[in-house]
Order: sequence, then structure tokens, then C-alpha cells
Amino acid sequence: MKTKKENKKMLDKRITKNFFTKKAFISYFQIAVLVIALFAFSYMINELFDKEKGKFIIEEENNKSFSLFGRINKISDLFNNEIIPLIDAVVEGCCEVTKNGNTCQTASIDNCNENYQSSPTSCEFTNYCKLGCCVSSTTGICNERTSKIDCERSGGIFKDGESCNIQECQRGCCLVGDEAIWTTEKNCQWEGNTQNRDLPTNWNQNIESELQCLFLAEKNRNGACIFDSDGERKCALTSLDECFKRTGSEANFAADKFCSDRLLNTTCRARDHKGCVFGEEDVYWFDSCNNKESVADNCDLYRGSYCGKELGSFSCRDIRCDTDGDGIKDRENGESWCEYDAAIGDGKDTAGSRHVKHICYRGDERIAPCADFRQEICVQENANVNAGRFSQAACRVNRWRECLDYNKLKDGLKGKCQENIDCRLKHIDMDGSFKFDVCLPKYPPGFDLIPDNLYDENGSLNEENYYSASPGDAICDIATHQCTETWLVGIFCPGCVDNCDCHTEKFTKEMNDFCVSLGDCGASINYIGEHSSDGYSVKGAPFLSSEEMGFSRYANVISEPATPGEYAFFETLNPELLPVANREAGNLSAFEQELSAATGAYGSPLLLEILKQNADNATSVEGLAGLSLGVIGYSRFTGGVSSAKAGILAQIVDPDEKGSQQKDFSMIASMIAGLIAALIGGMIGALIGALLGALLGMLGGGCVVVKKQINFNCFQWQPPGGGDKCNECNKLEVPCTEYRCESLGQSCQLINKGSGNELCINKASNDSFPLINPFQTVISTGYKYHNVNEDGFEVVNATDNGCLEPYTSVDIGIKVEPFARCRIGTDPEQSYEEMTDTFGPKGNYVLPAHLTKLFFPSPEAFKNVYNLSEEQIRQLGKNDLYLKCKTAGGKVNLQPYKIKSCIRPGPDLTPPRVSITFPLTGSFLAHNTTQKEVVIFVNEPSECKFSLADKEFNAMENQLTCETNPLAYGLYGLPCNVTLPTSNNNKFYFRCKDLSENRNVMAESYVFEFKNSASSLLIDEIIPRNNEKIISSVEPVGVKLKIRTSGGAKGGESICRWEGNGIYGDYFSYSNSNGSKVHEYQLTSLVQGEHEIKFICEDIAGNKAENSTRFEIKIDKFGPKITRIYYDNGLKTITSEKSECRYSFARDFVFENATRMGSDGISHFAGWMGKTYYLQCKDSLGNKGERIKIKPY
Repeated sequence: MKTKKENKKMLDKRITKNFFTKKAFISYFQIAVLVIALFAFSYMINELFDKEKGKFIIEEENNKSFSLFGRINKISDLFNNEIIPLIDAVVEGCCEVTKNGNTCQTASIDNCNENYQSSPTSCEFTNYCKLGCCVSSTTGICNERTSKIDCERSGGIFKDGESCNIQECQRGCCLVGDEAIWTTEKNCQWEGNTQNRDLPTNWNQNIESELQCLFLAEKNRNGACIFDSDGERKCALTSLDECFKRTGSEANFAADKFCSDRLLNTTCRARDHKGCVFGEEDVYWFDSCNNKESVADNCDLYRGSYCGKELGSFSCRDIRCDTDGDGIKDRENGESWCEYDAAIGDGKDTAGSRHVKHICYRGDERIAPCADFRQEICVQENANVNAGRFSQAACRVNRWRECLDYNKLKDGLKGKCQENIDCRLKHIDMDGSFKFDVCLPKYPPGFDLIPDNLYDENGSLNEENYYSASPGDAICDIATHQCTETWLVGIFCPGCVDNCDCHTEKFTKEMNDFCVSLGDCGASINYIGEHSSDGYSVKGAPFLSSEEMGFSRYANVISEPATPGEYAFFETLNPELLPVANREAGNLSAFEQELSAATGAYGSPLLLEILKQNADNATSVEGLAGLSLGVIGYSRFTGGVSSAKAGILAQIVDPDEKGSQQKDFSMIASMIAGLIAALIGGMIGALIGALLGALLGMLGGGCVVVKKQINFNCFQWQPPGGGDKCNECNKLEVPCTEYRCESLGQSCQLINKGSGNELCINKASNDSFPLINPFQTVISTGYKYHNVNEDGFEVVNATDNGCLEPYTSVDIGIKVEPFARCRIGTDPEQSYEEMTDTFGPKGNYVLPAHLTKLFFPSPEAFKNVYNLSEEQIRQLGKNDLYLKCKTAGGKVNLQPYKIKSCIRPGPDLTPPRVSITFPLTGSFLAHNTTQKEVVIFVNEPSECKFSLADKEFNAMENQLTCETNPLAYGLYGLPCNVTLPTSNNNKFYFRCKDLSENRNVMAESYVFEFKNSASSLLIDEIIPRNNEKIISSVEPVGVKLKIRTSGGAKGGESICRWEGNGIYGDYFSYSNSNGSKVHEYQLTSLVQGEHEIKFICEDIAGNKAENSTRFEIKIDKFGPKITRIYYDNGLKTITSEKSECRYSFARDFVFENATRMGSDGISHFAGWMGKTYYLQCKDSLGNKGERIKIKPY
């Protein structure tokens, strides 16, 4: 629908086109001529009639012009030469566009372009060709007296007013870098955003003239500022702006001139002295007025020189470092390298040691220790440069956990272990079935050397924590193993036939090497070379001290630096400590490129930004010395330790084909074996008896099989006694931490923790011999300590002070002053070192108290096995244990402390008892399980059966396989093994008959029952979700893994672990032994890129579930951009992303203290005030954008 104005315009155009053309005017004229011709021809005829002659004059030869035809020709000439041009002149007008492309021309209408407007009037009176102001939509430039059509055709915006006196065309001062332009605001934006993107741009409308604008650009230009002072012509090197403020005139400023220039005639003398300029490497001349002049000496940072003061004068100081004090500069500026306390690698890192990175910084050697407990290792690579060797170092994460985790693999152990440069593969072979491969850390981690959480807030001993293995204990226990030697004894028999090296020094050395490589375990030394051999025990093979095993060679040695590894190893490096300077990557080695891209580690020669800092400001680097990650995540890791050990045990072939070894040779079992050996003449007598039997039976060609068990126990390494070396921690340049301090001696203690003034001192200790007493509050109900004296005590039945009941576990404890570690044995002549069993699980720690359990079988059980007499049975019932304790100062009680007990004598009249089952009765079965292996433990040697219905023992159909050797007693008794059919059954009945002379039978069945899992175990939810993108502002990135499980035995409760990118892995941590339905794990060292995490879960019934997720991490280190600022009933800003914006009217703007703007995330609002705003925005990642200043007007 057209408007009236549009219809009128169209009508005017149609009239102009159809009624005012040239042809139309000729037609109008012809009509007029026809009308006039009637009168004209009548007049002409009347003039040509000769009245006298009475006829018309048609033609006269001498005067044709007066003839009729002559006059007609004259009229024709008049028409062609005069009338037609007159008509043409009459139809000129204003062409919007002419045929030749000109605009707004006054011309013949016939010459106008028919596609545009035209009018028979002057252009100044038309609407389409009127003059006005044309504003360029691109550049913002305003053009005065421009026609509308010209403006529109150029893409501009037409505004009324030929002089461009409008807001958009108001000029101001545009500063682009150091150039000034007197132009419009929009043109200023165009100049800055399009033409000069790398230069800062600012537009100021408050500047009133172009001259003032030019001054703004020049005001920061440096030069000589001349002024009078005390009648002298003084000078200062400063900017034009400062000079104008000081003198009030630009005439006093000489741009780009030194104050000592003779033409300026000042009092300043040239090149008076030399000095340094902040942030610049060269030495400069200064005039007598202390104004900087030209360069005096060219220093070269990369060639090892920088402006500095030496011996009272300024020069290009050699900023290389003398690292060994011999006066020779042996390290280049910016060079970094690794140093170590003692030997590293091959599993020999010493207790308390720490890897340290050193940096040469402007002539000073600085240190940046890697994380304590060897959670990080220092790696180094040497590059060949023109000046010779140039080393670069970095601290990276020690991947020791992965090494132990590989031992769980059934296949691929060797490959995985050898691929990881932080691991080493050790092969142990004792010349027989005791042989296996084990993957060990190349750089063993450190452990907390003093156990914590053993005492409640009220000071009482926490028994639950006491019996719980510490992370260090659990890891060290991986190297606790038993080797069984097999001998065929007889005159013509071969002797040892299996594991024949187990009784030799080789076994002790190999197993201790295994033990030490796990961490701070076994017999080893600390970082200053002090020995300690309290970290292991061995029975059946020689005990060797750490000196005898050659550990002295690992102290005070210069080790080769650790290997940097491939780029994958740098993915877990520390976050950027300082910015990396720009330099062409083509000039860098592969190691340099990886290092600078991965970590920005302090000390890299690429870090020009560091090297350019003032040395006074660089002292903050010393704060890096306190960097300590502590003992990282051991509690989360120990869940996989048992399965790692199981993987090792699975490689050991049991010559008796009884399956995997069990750690059943407890202290009590060893004691009983010793007592029996003593009763029948000792082990030598037994061996002689075996040889005699073989001799007597040799006609039959038989050999006697003799087996010998050799036990190696790996404990956590213990610091040496005393505290004479505590001060060594204080005088070394590496920061003294609690871990380093405690490794120097049992009496060493770190004080002033966290103050920055930490000291390692020899705490006050009691150097007396240990005094031992019973722990009165720790003894099982129904029993008591009796006949307590300084030499020992008895454990008796509380009702009659008599003997203990057989097959009964009794808790006992001791207190010791001063604190000590304690061991126990059956021979009073043994020294502390010769005793192989600790008193309780924490017996190897220096503590004020220790707990253990007593458990004795009936002596009658050994009667038939060893053909013992009644007197021997009576003697076997007397159990004497001997205790020796060693204090922190190394003092051991001179006389063994005796703990007496006895087993109630008499014939066995009680039936056997099932003490426990594995799995426990009431346990869940995995979904669709058809059969299940079960172990039941009985308290005495027995024969056991089971049935699907409750029956008498003799009527039961199914037999169990039971261990009947009393010396095989374990923590729960003697095991009986069976495989139960579970397809259609979940309840089973067990009965046992003992092997005593009375053959006592259980009167009632032990009912064992399974619970069936309702469904399979499922992993329902995974966070991060698959294909999720995680954006962070820092690297490495912390990501929380979270999964949710359902189904299975207990509605999803399960134990889960994760594997990352096929390399890393760990277990989730749980407060509930059955796990949880929700599983969370905090990762702290992920880097930019894609990550794939696999989850493996298993519940209490053995239901398993697997799932995985793949997510991407992106790094956003840039703050939000403010894309627009304008007035809209207040101050309004627009940001490029969701942000929080704050403002303040104070110059010392602090974001956290500023006022928050109202916002929907992108648009931000604040009230309009007549003050200068200081504004800054922060995105959701914490990145802050540029702080800007806004002046309202």
C-alpha cells in the first residue's frame, strides 16, 4: 500500500515524462501554428493580390523572396533555425542522474537517465538533489555540502544541514599510539580498530582545538626541559608534559635533546659519570645533573653480561655463576640444572632426600626445590651451544605409583614397566620356583617416618588405628615373602633341589633391594649417609647391615640427572611459575619447546621476562623453596597395594601345588615350631635324624624330603638412633622440612613449623635403658597380668590365675619408657637384631606403647604328629616369650623382658569350632554365579564335611580339604577349602570332627548362607560427561571424577578404580569398607587436550561393571573484553562473554573492593555520576580483563 506522498511523487514523474517532452512541445507548437496560419495565410494572400492588375503575383524572377513560394521557404527556414532551438531551450531541467552518469545536473530533460528522477526546475529546488551532510558509515568522516544522491551512492548516511553541524560530526582528539588526529569519534574508532589494531586508541571530546590535540600526542615525548633555579640555567631530561607543568610553557622544551647540548647553554656537563637504568641491560652515561644520556657500554644479556656495580664502578658485569666457589664462572645466566643429596635412580634414592633445581640468575645461584617426599623429581637435558654446554632443568611429577600398579597386570607387565622411564623391572630368582618379575619405582617415594593418629584427644591409645597398617607399612609389606627350600636328604641324594639360594646372603640382598626400591623401606641410609638396618628382618638367611650390603657407596655421590622423558611426561608438570619470553621456536631444542610449552619452569633460558626483572624484585623466587606437596594421596593408593602383591605371588610356583602362599607363619607359629624343635633335640638333631633314617632306608633307594622356610619381612625404614646429626638439616641450603629433619635421627624434631624460621633440633630425650611394664588397660576380658615385676609378667585366667584356654585369642600390651621399638622371640640369648618378629603391627616404630595378640593351640594337637611324650606335652604348654626394646637413642634393655603364659593341660574334650569363613556367612553372591570357593577356619586340626541339609557328621556327603599341621596356624586358625554349588542353593551345613584321641564331633551344624545379587552392577552416571568440554584459566587443571553405581549386591555399593589415558590409575577412597554408590576422586594435574578415563567397579559380591568417558580440557587465560560503553539512563557496558563487572571512583582500583554493577551477564549497569569511573570485568573462570577509565560528559 503506497502512501499519498509516494503516489504524488509517481504522478509528478509520469506528468514530467509524458507531457513535457520535446515531441510534446512540437505538437503543441504545431497546433498553435495551424490556428495562427489561418490568419497568416489570409494576410499573405491579401498582400500578394495585385488590385491594379486584378491578379496574384506568383513569382518574380528578380525578387523571389516576395513571391508566394519564396515566402513559404522563408517561413520554413525560420521554423528550423529559430523556433525548434527555442523549443529545445525551453525543456531543460534537473537530472538526478544524466545518461553519462553525472549526478544532479541542470541539462536537457532528454539527456536525463530515465531510471532516475528529473524535473524541469533548478536542482537546488528539488528534494533528491538538495545539499546536506554526508556521514561515512565506514570511516565516520563527515563531508559538507554533499548531495543526497551522492551520499547514498557512496554508502553514507545523509543528514540535513550543509555545514555538518550535528553530534556525529563533532570533532575531538583521537590518539592512536603516539599520533594525534583531529577527527570524529567514529573515525577515531575506525583508525584504531581497522588501521592500527596493535596500537592503543583513545578519543577525547573535551579537547577544544587541534593544537591542543597535537600537544597531547607530543606530551610524552622526551627531551631537555630548561628552567632557572637560583640564577642558573638548569635542565632536566623529562617529557613535554612534565616540562609544561614545571615551567608553564612549551618553549622551554627541546625535544630529543640532551641537557648537556651546548646549544642549550645549561649548567649540565656531558658524560659526567656512568650508571644503570632500571629494566635495561646496558651501561649509560649520565650528565653532571644526573640526566641519562647515551649508552656507554653495550652489555649482552644472552652472552652473560648485564649492567651492574662492581668495586664501586658501573660496568657490564659478568652475570654467569660460580657454583663451586673456585672463582671460575661455570654456569651461564639463565642456565638451570639439577642437584641431588645423594645417589638417585635404580631404586636407591635415600631417606629424607629431595631433588633440587638450581638456577643461575644474574650472577647469583638460586634454588627451587622439587616437591618433598620425592613426589617430584628434577630432570635435566644438556644442549650444545656456541659457548659450550647449556643445561635446562625442570621439576616434574614422579610416577612411582604407576610402577606398583603394573604388578596387578596378568599380561603386559614387562612392556608397561619398561615403557615408563620412572620404573625399573627387577627379576628375582632363588634358583628354583621362587622367581618372579616385579615393577619397581626408579625413584622411590618418601613416607611419613612417624606414625600419627595413634592417640585420641584425651591421650589414650586408639587401638583401631594402632592395628591399622599405615600407607608406608602397606607398601613396604609388598616385599615381605617366604621362600621354601626343598632338600632331598640321603647318602646318594642330590641335597637341595629347589630355591637353593634362599638361605644365602643373595636372598637377603635381593629382597632388601626389592624392599628399598618400594620407598623408605628396609635397610638403607639417609641423605647424609647415616645407616639404619631396622627396616627389615630375615629368618633362615644371614642378617646383613646396610653397611654390609654396600649402601655407603650411595652417599655423597654426584648422580647423573634424571631423564626428562617424552612429552607425555611433561603433561603433569607444575603450573606456570613465571611467563615465558617470546622467541622463535626454530631456535629451540625439542626439550626446550616441550618445557616452555608445558610448564614455563623458572630458570629456562627462554624466560626473558625473568631475566629482565630487577634483581631486587626477584627475591620472591626464594619463596619457591617452600614448595612442598607433602605425602600425596597415599591413603587413596593403598587400596591397590594388596592386589599388587597378589600379582607378584601369582608368579611364584608352589612346589607342593597348594596354591598361592599365605602369610600364616605368625610369631606364635614360629615360637611353637621352635619349642617343638627344642623338645625333640633341635633342628640339627632333626636333620641328623633325617639323615640317619635315610641311611637306614637307603637299601630301598629312598630320600628324605626336608623343607626349610626362609622368611623376609620388609618394614618401613627407621631413622638411626639418637639426634647428633639434627643440625645437618639447618645448615644445608635446601629448606629443612619435617621429613628431612626426622630422617636424621630418632630424636630429631622440627620446631617453628610454618613460621619460616624452622629448625631441626635434638629434642630432650631420656638416654636411659628402656623400662617395660604391662599396659594394664589393654587385656582381654577374663584374663589379667599376674606376678608383675621389673623382669616381666604372666598372662593368666582371671578366675583362677591358671592357664589360658587353648585356641583362644588374648589381647595384651606393654608400655615402655623412654619410647622404643620392640621385638619378641623365644630364645633369651637372641640379640635385638637377631629377633625377627615385632611386638605387634607397630613394633618397629619408636612408640610409648605396643599391642599384640596371643593365640595358642592345644599341646595335645602335636602329640601324634610329633610322637611327643606326656612330659614333652606339658613342656609345650609352657609358653615363655622374651621381649627386647630399642630406644630412639639406640639403647636396648640388657636383660630380656619375660612374658609367661601356659595352655590349660589335659585331654581334648571339646569339639572343634568354626572361627570364621571367607567369604563371611551372609555374604552376597555375584549375579548368575554357579559355584563359589569358600574357606572355613577351624580352631584345631579337624576333618570337615558339608551337606545341603542338616545331618549328622557321618551322614554328610561332601568332604572339605583341611590343613591339619598345627604349625600352619594362622591368625584365624587352620583352613579348610571347598567349592560350593550355588546354581540352585544358597544355604549349606558344616560339621567337623577333631583329630584328638577323643575324636570330638560338633553337635550342631555351622550354617553357612549366601545372599543372591538381584541384578548386575551398573555404572549409571559419569562426570565429566562424555564429550564434555571443560574450560579453565590455569594449567594444570583440577577435575573431579564422579560416578554413580546401581544394582549388584547392595544397590550399587561398590569399590571403584579409574584408569586415565591408558597410563594413570588409582582407587577411589571410601569411609565404608563396602564402598559407596557415589564415587568421587579429585584429579589435580590434567593439562589441555582430550582425556579418556575408564572406570572399573566391583561390589562385595564380585559383580563387576565398566564404563568410560572422554572429555576435553581447554585453557582460557584471557579476561572478558568490553565491547561497548555508552549512556542509557546510566552507565551501560557490554562484554564479550558472561562476566561480573565492578567499578570504583578511586585510582587505586582493587577489584575485590569495588562496587558490583547490575548485570544479566552480558549487559552491565551502573548509576550515572559526574565522576571518573575505573571499571574492570571478570569472567566465570576468574580471568580479569583490562581495567579502563571512563569520563562522563
